[in-house]
Amino acid sequence: MDLPGHVLREQNGLRWIEPDGSLGGIARVLFTTRGGGHSRPPYDSLNLALHVDDVSERVRMNRRAVQAVFGPRVRPPVVMDQVHGARVAVVGEIHAGTRWEAPESALAGTDALVTATLRLPLTVLVADCVPVAIADPKSFRGVLAVAHAGWRGLAEGILGATVARLQETYGTDAADCCAWLGPAIGPCCYTVGAEVAAHFPDDARDGPGGEWRLDIGGAAARQLAAAGLQPERITHLSLCTACRGDLFFSHRRATQAGDPATGRQALFAWIIPPPAPG
Repeated sequence: MDLPGHVLREQNGLRWIEPDGSLGGIARVLFTTRGGGHSRPPYDSLNLALHVDDVSERVRMNRRAVQAVFGPRVRPPVVMDQVHGARVAVVGEIHAGTRWEAPESALAGTDALVTATLRLPLTVLVADCVPVAIADPKSFRGVLAVAHAGWRGLAEGILGATVARLQETYGTDAADCCAWLGPAIGPCCYTVGAEVAAHFPDDARDGPGGEWRLDIGGAAARQLAAAGLQPERITHLSLCTACRGDLFFSHRRATQAGDPATGRQALFAWIIPPPAPG
């Protein structure tokens, strides 16, 4: 598989994708595929979402299997209650394991997280939306953000709000940041109505039958650049989740096939310790 700048890793039957190197020199980024888990159709097999009516214990088994490949001393991940909005939450050590083993009230209605805590994995669950990680290597010993960027969240300004929270909380200069955008539905498969396309005049193209084709990854990259990130520091792994059923879950693909539900893959990102003095 051709993954420029990335590697496909496998361990204990699980397969995931990582950038070839840490993000901004401070953060590890890991993006799961759908293979290697315990869930049964239509969630086969590495479904990581508890909210899609999969068997909860199978999801917990899947999550524990992924956690096992993180390495030593990494804290339990933080999971948001994503609602396609623009709320950003600051999290720290006390939030380790939030919503990881079971749903709870914490981090309700949240679509982005920021932290300066070492070894605290921040989680984004997706099945077509854009998973985003942003690393600032200059503030403190490094700060990190993740965001869930669907069209509604992008229309509400989720990425600008995430960068603004980094600036307000840690004094981040957006020009110092690096961003990684993971696989999402591509314009090859993402047809939308005119009311959605109107939010993205630079990233939607008129198609046949009055439908529009939306480049949601391009829209996310454009919004990051508008927030002050340098375009050359924005990396997008542009694999289409709807096309690549061998690798990813896709809500759009499942809907078009008449399937009642589908699973979710996940972005995990956490700040790694600096190298020991030489």
